Amino acid sequence: MSRRVVLRAGGLTAVTGTALSGCDLGPSSTSRPAATLPPDPDQHLVDAARAELRGLLTRLSATTGASSLVACHRAQLAALGGEPPAATGRGRPLTPVATAARERRAAERFARWAVACQNGDLARLLASVAAGIRMQPVLRTVG
Repeated sequence: MSRRVVLRAGGLTAVTGTALSGCDLGPSSTSRPAATLPPDPDQHLVDAARAELRGLLTRLSATTGASSLVACHRAQLAALGGEPPAATGRGRPLTPVATAARERRAAERFARWAVACQNGDLARLLASVAAGIRMQPVLRTVG
């Protein structure tokens, strides 16, 4: 056996033995259940981001020529673990200028939320959503 295999096996035994030696699985256990986890400090940002994307999807699904934006926002919402709105296409259609304005505002919000995040992975995801919105062709064609 190599030295690496022996060290890994020894470390695993030590960790497993230590972890299991503290367990009390008997029916008369006096152990208290683990405390509940504190709320995620970034949850309000995730909720706001999901709501923003759902709002965009509702309005854009009724807008002619916005299918690429709808697809983009659906993918972004899925990355945030959100579900698309149940009823799409019910909002009033947006003009190209209004679409560009809403998309720019959304990109700015996502950028702000990324900076405000405490979780690095979530910050990167929110920043990538902002960048993804800014890269949409509709923002380059409408002033």
